[in-house]
This record gives sequence, C-alpha cells and structure tokens, in this order.
Amino acid sequence: MSKKLWVGLDVGEREMMVCVINADGMRVREEMIPASTAALDMLLRPMRRGNIAVVAMEAGSTSIRLARGLAHLKYDVAVFETRQLGTYLGIRQNKTDRNDARCIAEVARTGRGIVSEVLVKSSECQRVRSLLAMRQNFVRMRVSGESGLRGLLHLYGGKLSHSSTAKMLRLHVSAEIARLKKEEKIDLREEADPMLCVCEAMRLYLEGLSKKLAAMAKANPVCRLFMEIPGVGPLTALSFYSAIDDPFRFARNEDVGPYLGLVPRVRQSGATVARLRISKMGNNLTRSHLTSAAKMHLGKKSKETRLKTWGLKIRERRGSGKANVAVARKLAVLMLAMWKRSASFDPDFGSPFSVERSALSL
Repeated sequence: MSKKLWVGLDVGEREMMVCVINADGMRVREEMIPASTAALDMLLRPMRRGNIAVVAMEAGSTSIRLARGLAHLKYDVAVFETRQLGTYLGIRQNKTDRNDARCIAEVARTGRGIVSEVLVKSSECQRVRSLLAMRQNFVRMRVSGESGLRGLLHLYGGKLSHSSTAKMLRLHVSAEIARLKKEEKIDLREEADPMLCVCEAMRLYLEGLSKKLAAMAKANPVCRLFMEIPGVGPLTALSFYSAIDDPFRFARNEDVGPYLGLVPRVRQSGATVARLRISKMGNNLTRSHLTSAAKMHLGKKSKETRLKTWGLKIRERRGSGKANVAVARKLAVLMLAMWKRSASFDPDFGSPFSVERSALSL
C-alpha cells in the first residue's frame, strides 16, 4: 500500500490553508499556517519528506515565491494554471479555503497531467516580466491621463496635437491653454496643470524604462537573434524570451503556438466540427507583443521575406486581423527554432532551417 502523501495549498497574502491527503484520498492533516516556506517545511517535516509525492498550488504572485523556496528545499512542486484549475475548484457548492486546498490536493493526486502546470521562471526572466508588466501599466495610465487632458481642451474648443516626448506634451498643452485664454477668455491652467504634471512624469519614466529595456535586449545574445527578424523589437524579444525561459521544454517547435494561445479552439460534436477564435490561453502580454510585431512585419516599410509574402496572401483572403495572428504564431515558432539552434534569421526562407518542418511550415 502506498504511503505517499499529496499536499494542496490555498495560498493567500498572509496565510495559507494546507491539506494533506493519502493515496486513498483521505485527509491526513489540515491546518491554516503563515504563507512562508519555513512554516510549511516545519509542518511537513514530521511526515518525512520522502513520503511527500508533490506539493501543489495555484499560480499567483505569492505562490510563485513559495514554489521557489520549496524547490530549493528539494520538494516536488506543481504550480497549476489558474484558469484550468478554476474549473475544478468551481465543482464544489461552497468555495472556501479548506475546500480549495482539498481540491488542489486531489488534482495533484489524480489529475496531474490533465491540468496544465506553470513553469516557475528563473529570477532573471521574472525580473524582465516585472519590468514589462510595469511598463504596460504605466502606458495605460499615461493614455488615460492624456485622454482626460484632450477631453478637457476639446470641451472648450481646443485640440491637443500628437506628442512623442514629455517635453513636446508640455509645450503643446501649454500652447493650447494660452490660445484658449487669449481667444476664448478661459483659463484652464488650474484644471490642466495637475494632470499635465502626472502625464509628463509618466512619459519621462517610460522614456527611461524603454532605454533600459532596449539595453537589456541588446546585451542578451538570444534577444539579439530575435531582433534580426523585421518587426521584432526589444520589447517583443524580451517578452518572448522571458515567457519561454527554457526553449527545450517544447518537444516540437509548433507547440509554442498553443502555449501562447495563438491557435484556434476546436469544438466537435458528431459530424460537426467548428473552428473558433484563438484560445488566448497563454500570456496575454507576450501574445500582444507578437501580434504587434507581426503587424510591423507585414508593413510596407518592412523588408521582403518569405513569411511576409505568406502573411500578405492571408490578408488578401481573410483580412488583416487573421493575418496578424497567423504571422504572430509563425513568428513564435520561428523564434523558438532560432533560439534552440542559435541560428540567424534567413529572409529567403522565413526560417533558419527551411528543410525542417518544425521550424516553420509555409
């Protein structure tokens, strides 16, 4: 009879519920403890670490830090994908920390391999992801703030010109406020100045962060390979690099497409087969960066490549949206193939290995 134990964790910001079950699914122990590696190790140590089959948890900012600490202590750790695990957690009538921890332990015991597991990335990749996420949040706030400024000026007949830098933004806003004061006898400086200062500060921060990310991409040999592809800039290169972390965890290069949610979902019932929109199961930020790179790759100013020719044919038949997604998927496959072989981009074939189907099938 197996003496193995499975541990499920429902991790909160300060505390976590621990549920330990045996091979028969019976609860061995349940307890609420502080959300720290040391506290969990102290709880599990009397059960003899060799009997712990796996410690499982749902992906999240706190759980990732916990997973790193447990892996360092030689525990087998499983971090389950949130969306798929949520289907199991929603089965029970009452959603409580105790039920969630029990369900996670059951999934680890019976469903490992069915529910996707999240890779615990290296510290380097995690730092890059944090910077990219921070940049995205600041871009959203900047756009929202400048939209407020534009709306304020428009309300009184003003117009805010496009500004590429923080300095230009202040010049354009100040000039428009001065014009409205002179022509409409309305002084908007008191209302506009606070938001202008915030937007200017965010633009200055984003300018500095963009330079920092560009320098990081240039210093990374893998990202330098990616940036040889037309349309792929520092952000896309860093985003893909940090999302994948280890390219050899994909047995086939084509598998990176479904991993990033860039393939259509299929719904089949009897003789009916429907191909739906893309699954969007992977990282939304990296998928967005790849789609933007695909759009640039298909642009008029981009160099001619086999991939571009293929994408333009799809655009003629299916429209720009589907073409951008299709090229984004091919870019992901191509970048993974280049990474594995440390190969440069070949514009004539659109792939570093034209004879290798797994590199790019056109």
